[in-house]
Amino acid sequence: MRDPANHALPSRPNTGAPRATRPRPQYAQRSLIIGLILSFVLIFWTVQLFILMTSLDAYLGHEHGLLWPAALSSLLLAALTLVLVRLIPKDPRRD
Repeated sequence: MRDPANHALPSRPNTGAPRATRPRPQYAQRSLIIGLILSFVLIFWTVQLFILMTSLDAYLGHEHGLLWPAALSSLLLAALTLVLVRLIPKDPRRD
């Protein structure tokens, strides 16, 4: 007599190639990614400093129409910087 448990069809048959696992990035690759993130953070901070100097100059020159766009763009750059900094892993993996 046949055992019905051995002949049951799976709910989702495995057809096709098996899933490939992604290789873990090596130390050099991770340090390159972290270096790129930090370079973008440095660029964003430099642009924010330029926006601060421009908005202070506009404030002292009584050009108040420039202050709100400068504040909004500075907030956007601060948010982008925060997102990039949060991408940096806190504890590096040991290979």
